[in-house]
Amino acid sequence: MKLLTRRAFGLLLLTLLLIVGVFTFTVRYAVNASDWAQHATNKHLFSEGRLKAAGVIYDRNGKILLRTVDGVPKYHENKTVRRALLHAAGDYYGNIATSVQVVYGDRLSGWDPVNGAYRFNNSNFGSDITLTLDAELCAEAYNAMNGRKGTVGVYNYKTGEIICMVSLPSYDPENPPDVSAEPEKYEGVYINRLLSAAYTPGSVFKLVTAAAAIDRIENAGTMVYKCEGRRLVNGVEVTCPDVHGTVTLQEALARSCNTAFAEISLELGGDVLQRYAEKAGFNASLEVSGIKTAEGKVTISDAKGGDLAWAGIGQYSNTANPLNFMAYMGAIANDGVRITPILVRDPGLASIFPGDRAQKKRILSRETAEALGEMMRNNVIGAYGEGSYKGLELCAKSGTAEVGGGRKPHAWFVGYLNREDCPLAFVVVVENGGSGSKVAGAVAGKVLKAAVKKMTAE
Repeated sequence: MKLLTRRAFGLLLLTLLLIVGVFTFTVRYAVNASDWAQHATNKHLFSEGRLKAAGVIYDRNGKILLRTVDGVPKYHENKTVRRALLHAAGDYYGNIATSVQVVYGDRLSGWDPVNGAYRFNNSNFGSDITLTLDAELCAEAYNAMNGRKGTVGVYNYKTGEIICMVSLPSYDPENPPDVSAEPEKYEGVYINRLLSAAYTPGSVFKLVTAAAAIDRIENAGTMVYKCEGRRLVNGVEVTCPDVHGTVTLQEALARSCNTAFAEISLELGGDVLQRYAEKAGFNASLEVSGIKTAEGKVTISDAKGGDLAWAGIGQYSNTANPLNFMAYMGAIANDGVRITPILVRDPGLASIFPGDRAQKKRILSRETAEALGEMMRNNVIGAYGEGSYKGLELCAKSGTAEVGGGRKPHAWFVGYLNREDCPLAFVVVVENGGSGSKVAGAVAGKVLKAAVKKMTAE
C-alpha cells in the first residue's frame, strides 16, 4: 500500500511538472517566439546571417521603398527619398525601433505564431505592406527642412492617413555613416521625432488654453486684456516680445500675447487647464498602426502663480509629442472629432493591429472647434501673412518655445487647411530654429503647397 501511495505521489508530481513546463513554454513562446523566429540562425528565413527574402514595403502610389533579395536590401532609387523615408521604412540593421521593418518584421519576413514560416505567392517568404505615405511629398519635406533637426508631419484628418512623415537627422540607408564618429551631427538619428519625441510646445499650447477659455470664461470672445509687455505674478515675471496694449482673446492669440494668456490661465486655474490638456491628448499615447507615440506631459493641476501663468503659455514643464498635437489640429478642423492617424494602408492588418483602423473620438465641442478655427484663420490673415500661403485656406498657430541653456528656441508651426478637397492637418518642429512663424512656417508652406498640388491633380 505504501509503495502504491509513493508511486501515485510520484506520478502526480511528474504530471504537475509537465503542466508547469507546458505552461512555461506556452508563455515564453507567446512572448519570445517572434524573436526566436527572427534570429539570424533560423535557416528557414536567413542564410549566413542575412534575410533570404521578404515582403516589399511600398508607398501609397506603389513606389518601392524597400525590398530584400538574397539578403541584400534594395531601397528607392532616389537618395533624397531614401533619406526622407529612413525612419518609416527602417534601416537594414533594425536600429529604428518604430520603423515598419521592425514593427512588422514578422509579416515582412513571413512568420506567424500559428503557421510558422510561410511563403507568399509560393515564392518569397513574407507579405508586402503598403504605407499611407507619399514618397515624393516626404522628399519635399526633407528638402524644406534643409538639414535642420526636427520633424514634419501631414495627415488627412478625415481618413487618418499620414501622407508625410519626416524626421531629421537622417542618412542614406544604402550608405550608412559611422554615427559614433559624428555624435553631434547624428544626435538621436534612430529616433522618429514625429512619433517618439516630446518638445516644449511654447505658444502652440495657447490653443489648449484658448479652448478652455472659450468654454469656461463667460463672454470670453468680448473680454479685453491689457498688455504692457511684462507682468509680475507673485514675484515671477511674465514677458511679451512687444507691448500689445488692449487685446481681445482673438487678438491675443494672433499676436501670441503672453501676459494676456497668463491672466487667462490664472482665471481658469490649474485643474481646468490640466483637464483640457488631457482632452487634447497630453499625458497619453496614441497608437499609430501598432506603434505607440511618446506622451506629451502636462502636470499643472497644483501649479500656482507664475508657474501656472507660464504653463498656460506653453512653457513651465509642458512637453508635447508632435504627432499627438497634429491629431489635435485635425480635431479642430474636423468639428472637434479626432481621427487617430494611421500609417499602414493594408486593411488586412486591422485584425492584427487594431490601431490600423482610423478611430474617432470627440475631444472638443463643435462650437469650440469652430471658434478656435476662426481664430487660427485670423492668425494667418492678420499676423503671418496670407500671401505666403495663398490658396491654402490655412488656419494655423506658431510657437517659439524657449528651451534654455543659451540655445535658440524650438520653432513650431501647426494647423490645417480649411478645404474640402484637401483635408490636411500638419505639424512642423525645427529644433533650435528660432521664430516659429518664419522658420517652421516657411517649411510648412512649401510642403502644404506640394501636397495640395498632388491631391488636386489626382
